[in-house]
Amino acid sequence: MKKFLAILTGAVLLASAAQAQTAPADTAQARLQMQQQRTADAKATLATQKDQATASSSAVSDTKAQMKEQKRQLKEQQLAAKQARTQQKAAKQALQEEKRRTRAAKAATKVS
Repeated sequence: MKKFLAILTGAVLLASAAQAQTAPADTAQARLQMQQQRTADAKATLATQKDQATASSSAVSDTKAQMKEQKRQLKEQQLAAKQARTQQKAAKQALQEEKRRTRAAKAATKVS
């Protein structure tokens, strides 16, 4: 019986020693896999952030282009308004000149 217990104890000790040696390897493997997963997650997050930055930059560029186009259109409208005022002023002067001539013509017919 002693021999049987000694063999059984030896087998248990060997089994526990073998398990102790594989446990660190499994733990190291698990740590490596966790680190690889964190690295993959970080890379995915970085890629997402880069995509967001690119989209934001593109949106800013589009907005700047729209503002530039609006500014150009505003300048065109201001120039057209200035030309319209100049034409209106010239027409008003022509009307005043015509009225003056008409008065002068009436006055000339009354004198005769």
